[in-house]
Amino acid sequence: MPIRKITALFSALVVSFIAIFSLAVAQDQDGEGGSGLLITPTRTEISAQPGDKKDFSITIRNVTQGDVTARGFLNDFESDNESGSPQIIVEEGERTPNSIFNMLSGLKDVELKKDESKELKFSIKVDDNTPAGAYFGAIRYAAIPKGQNSDNQPDRQVALTASVAHLVFLEIPGDITEQIQIQDLFFQKDNSRSSIFFKAPNKSSVSVKNLGNGFSRPFGSVTISNMFGSEAFKYEPNSTDPRGIVLPNSSRTFTDDIQNIKVPGRYTATASIAHGNGGEVINYKASFWYLPVWFLLALLLVIALIGGGGYYFYKKQYAPTKSSKRKSKR
Repeated sequence: MPIRKITALFSALVVSFIAIFSLAVAQDQDGEGGSGLLITPTRTEISAQPGDKKDFSITIRNVTQGDVTARGFLNDFESDNESGSPQIIVEEGERTPNSIFNMLSGLKDVELKKDESKELKFSIKVDDNTPAGAYFGAIRYAAIPKGQNSDNQPDRQVALTASVAHLVFLEIPGDITEQIQIQDLFFQKDNSRSSIFFKAPNKSSVSVKNLGNGFSRPFGSVTISNMFGSEAFKYEPNSTDPRGIVLPNSSRTFTDDIQNIKVPGRYTATASIAHGNGGEVINYKASFWYLPVWFLLALLLVIALIGGGGYYFYKKQYAPTKSSKRKSKR
């Protein structure tokens, strides 16, 4: 199989796992168990000056039915420019300018018995000449069943094994440019995007691009008003704790549920998004039409009645009568 296809397959597997990770943890806490490995927490955010050393730890748990060796990897990743999900880079030797590869220590394989948990300790050491900006990487562990010699398995073969990742975000203060751009504001009915809806839309999405060299954690509000200027709904995008991160030179779309789109007509939404310390607020407007079927049928009926009434009035007032026709013949 070509390398690119293997990479794409692996990235999809890792993204899918991270997306369902929270659910898996909740199920495991309820005693339902699972398979593979679990890592908590799922991410670490660090701020460090050049020359600093920062320590952090994660907990890894074996939820397979047997003993395993948790084989550790440090991978760079990129954003998918849509949901913010990490696209893991598995090619050997390929590193991004934002890599923490030369800063991280403590990565090693871990022996885990069935249902055993261990705390793993890591350190980030920032060199004195490291430029200010954002750096990141994924500490990933793959479960190798006990008895298999993981050292004899090629990295690509292990890469296709179900694995879990812990994301590390390091920010070095200094000459950091904070700049974002709202690329789009759009609406959906379930997963169908449009500007005209016959059923009320139930999702709103704001796409934000990070033009700076640091991490961006946008926040703010989106206000949706009907054609009469009345507020129909208002919400705060990226309101999770902690807030979602937009990586440097990448985009991320924040999608939220919306309600109360009930009155037919044109709706206008205004997104007011800030970032950093909130000093700069960027506004962006978009609109959509809500035209339910019952409204369209009622509108057609009204048009038909008006047209029929107008024709009747015209015939009544201006059409010549039979008597007037006889007189004109004489």
